[in-house]
Amino acid sequence: MTKYKAAYILSHNGLGDNITMIGAVKFLLLHYDTIYLLCKEKNVSNIKLLINNENVVIVPVANRNEKHTCNSMIKYVYNNEYTDIFICGPRNKDYLTSKINNPAILNYSKNNKYDLLEGQVDLNHVKIFYQDMNLDLSIYYDYFDIHSTEKSIALYERIKDINIIFCHTRSSTKTISLPENIKTYINDNKYIIICANENIYNKNHAHFEIANKFINIPVQEYIDVIKNACEIFLIDSCFSCIVHPLSVSNKLDTKKIEYYTRK
Repeated sequence: MTKYKAAYILSHNGLGDNITMIGAVKFLLLHYDTIYLLCKEKNVSNIKLLINNENVVIVPVANRNEKHTCNSMIKYVYNNEYTDIFICGPRNKDYLTSKINNPAILNYSKNNKYDLLEGQVDLNHVKIFYQDMNLDLSIYYDYFDIHSTEKSIALYERIKDINIIFCHTRSSTKTISLPENIKTYINDNKYIIICANENIYNKNHAHFEIANKFINIPVQEYIDVIKNACEIFLIDSCFSCIVHPLSVSNKLDTKKIEYYTRK
């Protein structure tokens, strides 16, 4: 089947929203020469590292006047031949319309085999995004993965001989404390707690210096630590958008995952 020239994707533009598009991007690359993913300027560097494909163009969108910028970009390319437009989510459908002409997408056979898993985390918005693309959650899960890099491997190598607990406790709207069951590992030297947004160790602790290496680094550089962790605790945030599909597709070493939902 002949590939179409290009596909433009606009979902909601939080970092987690863009991460949920990774499965769709990988699937659509089978049917389009180039994928253009619109992304807020502040998230561009993270998304480029997470997707890392020369056939995917991350299109920066100004953090201010986002709606106006997206509207201008999409309308400029809307009538290009063999270019499809995927508009995802109610926020964007209020002012833009998808254009899907590729037969491979129009004839995609939805199997919905993952619908029963929605109760694990709040996936309703992801389901809507994929429905708007004429796809389903099978694409979200089955095509989702994040590659290792030299940096992500090197960071993991520094702590691979210790049991790793990966945590993230800060979302865009809320910061929480580690639960008591995680805190019990702080003084157990057989374990190390890697918290992406803070060092939970005091300066005299043996793990303090190495734990500092993992604070607020690019999201992609955590991937080998995440995949090899023995336990994971996350607030509902961009990291849960990574851990959940990896867990469902059996790409993690652990089944001990706890999500803190903000609702």
